[in-house]
Amino acid sequence: MNIYLLGTILNVAGILMTASAGSFLSIKGGNFNLGGEGQVYAGGFAGALFLCACRNLPAFAAVPLCMIGAGLVAALMALIPALLKYFRGVDVLLSSFLISAGCIPLIDSFIAGPFRGPTNNLLATEFIPKNFRFSSIMNPSPLNFTFIIAIALCVLLYFVIFRTEFGQQLTVFGISSDFAVYSGFSSFRLTVISVTVSGFLHGLAGFFCVIGTYFTCHSGFYSGFGWNALSVALISKKNPLFIIPAAIILAALSTGASQFSLMHNFGFDMGSMLQGVILFLIVLSPDVKPVQFIRKIFLKKGSEK
Repeated sequence: MNIYLLGTILNVAGILMTASAGSFLSIKGGNFNLGGEGQVYAGGFAGALFLCACRNLPAFAAVPLCMIGAGLVAALMALIPALLKYFRGVDVLLSSFLISAGCIPLIDSFIAGPFRGPTNNLLATEFIPKNFRFSSIMNPSPLNFTFIIAIALCVLLYFVIFRTEFGQQLTVFGISSDFAVYSGFSSFRLTVISVTVSGFLHGLAGFFCVIGTYFTCHSGFYSGFGWNALSVALISKKNPLFIIPAAIILAALSTGASQFSLMHNFGFDMGSMLQGVILFLIVLSPDVKPVQFIRKIFLKKGSEK
C-alpha cells in the first residue's frame, strides 16, 4: 500500500467518523436518521457558499464561523423530523428520508444554476479561497487535519454517552421511551437534541469534504457518505469508540474496491456489492463480536488442517 492510498483511506474514514457519530447519537435515542445523504450535501453546499462569502475575513475567524453555519443548516433539516416526531408522532426514519430526498435535487439545481462557479466543465460551486483550505498532512494524499477532529468527536461522544446525565437519560430513552417518560425524563429535549445534533454532525462531515478534500461543492459528492455512516454506526453497536476502527475498515473496503475496479476495468458498483456482502454477514450474527467471529473462522481452518 502506497502513501497516497493510505492517506485517502484515512481521509475517507475521518469523514465517515464524523457522520457516523451523528448516526450513532440518533440511534442511541431510538431514532434512525435516514437523511444523512441530504444533510451531508447541505452542509457541504452551505459551507462552500459561506467560505466564499467570507473571503475577506481572516482564516481563524472565517473557518469556525462557516463550519458552525454549515452544521446549523443540516441541523435545521434534522430539526423538522424531530418536531414532527414529538408533535405529530411521525417516525423520524420516514420524515428524515423524505426531506433529504427533496433537498438533494434542490441543491443540484442550485449548483447547476445560480451558484455554479466559473468552471465550464464541472457542475460545482466556486472554489473556496486557498487560505481557508486544510493542507495535506500526508502528501500527496488528501489526508488533512479533519481526521484528527473526527477522532476527537468520537472520543467526546463516548464521554457524553457514558459520563454525563444526558447520555444516561438518552440511553434509557432509546431502550424504552415510555419508561423514560414515567421516570421524569423530557422526551422533547432528548428527541430534539439527539436528532438535531445528528444532523449537525452530518453537515459537519459535508463541510470537511469541502474544506479538506474537494475545495468546492460539486454535484453528487455526498454519494455514499450518509448510508455508509449509518452502516458504521450500526456496526459499532453500543460503543462510540468502535466507530473509529469500523470507519477505517469500511473506508479501506470502498477505496480499495474502487481502485481495483479502476485498474482492472470492472464496474464501480463492485465496491458497493462487496460492502453489502460484508455487512450482510455481520447482520447474520448480531450476537457475535467481530473479533470473536474472525477468531472462530481461523480456529476452524486451523482445526481442519
